Amino acid sequence: MSKPVGQNNGKPQKNKGSIILRTSLMKNVVLATGIFYPDLGGPAIHVRKISEALVKHGWRVSVVTYSDYDGEDDFDFRVIRIPRSQPLPIKMIKYFFAVFRQTLGSDIVYYFNLTSSGIPAFLSAKILGKKIVSRFGGDPIWERVVEYNKRFLSILEYYKDGYYMKDNPNLFRVIRYMLNHTDVIVLYSDFWQKFYEKYYGVSAERIKIIYNPVFRREFLENNTDDEFTFLFAGRFVSYKNLELVLKVFDKISKDDGRARLKLIGKGPDEEKLRNIIRGLSSRDKITILPSMPQEDLFDHIKNSSVCIGPALTEFNPNFILECLSFGVPAILSRENGLTIKLPNSWQFSAKNEEELEETMRNFLKDDFYKNAKSELNTIMIEQTWDKVVAGHMEILNSL
Repeated sequence: MSKPVGQNNGKPQKNKGSIILRTSLMKNVVLATGIFYPDLGGPAIHVRKISEALVKHGWRVSVVTYSDYDGEDDFDFRVIRIPRSQPLPIKMIKYFFAVFRQTLGSDIVYYFNLTSSGIPAFLSAKILGKKIVSRFGGDPIWERVVEYNKRFLSILEYYKDGYYMKDNPNLFRVIRYMLNHTDVIVLYSDFWQKFYEKYYGVSAERIKIIYNPVFRREFLENNTDDEFTFLFAGRFVSYKNLELVLKVFDKISKDDGRARLKLIGKGPDEEKLRNIIRGLSSRDKITILPSMPQEDLFDHIKNSSVCIGPALTEFNPNFILECLSFGVPAILSRENGLTIKLPNSWQFSAKNEEELEETMRNFLKDDFYKNAKSELNTIMIEQTWDKVVAGHMEILNSL
């Protein structure tokens, strides 16, 4: 029997009559996301994995996404792409109507962010009386403020002091309404459950925790005799706290000639960071590389000594999880929603220069580093993609 054929840029290919007949026997779901294959990132990967599993279990799946990809989609489910390059009002209107059309014949709408895809998807589901599920990471109000350098606060500091009601009260009210009228909210850590219960009034009964995938790939024994590399990968934006990392690294590299720092990524602060590096005595020990495919990043992880996640708030950094899966220890700011609980000695307060310096110096000590490598064996968990997908299947089948 034929299966739904993919779409490009919102132009559906013809479906055979047998598919239309079969859909009446299926449960139908719309997955609304901001990014999808070939984009990288948590939502893109989750949507693809969940969609593939649902199709295998007899569901009819439609994915709606923003994307400028013009290649051919070779999936067993429908993909509708709204050009990302279009002006914001136009593409959001197109996105809404694309989701609305798919929702007409669906049982469930599942949205994967709180704004660009979440709002159109939520409205469509509410208008048509469909069940609603959501999975998202982080908080768009805080992220926008700190990314544009309007404030330099962790998310808990930001909400504790009530800045969300000063900076974007309307969006806060919209998100609060959405979350309290969504049937199931999937979060990936206890940190976020407590956050959304406290500040958005979401009841615990609506929330389900499904941890992000993390599993042991291979544990490598890196040679740190000649070089000891601290590795960061992510966006170059102010709340990632890279200026502090550069300042501390410049100090410790004077006392240990092995120390190296590698930054991989891109973002609005890149030129600013390069200018800072030019003025450091350690500039020849610091490397900046552009964003790269996942497999290439894995090679850099394997050749690093310690990975670092220094942001004011680290939601649940996939980069850190990948490092741990290869047996590479990690330094992480304390305010984080990581699936794995790292030892206290691997963490630091994001604005505390002395604490970060002490932590980085500790890892440069042979005994500390060897013990850290050993500790990885006790803190790793096995949360495979099969377990992640099974959790989503259980939720969707219950609605």
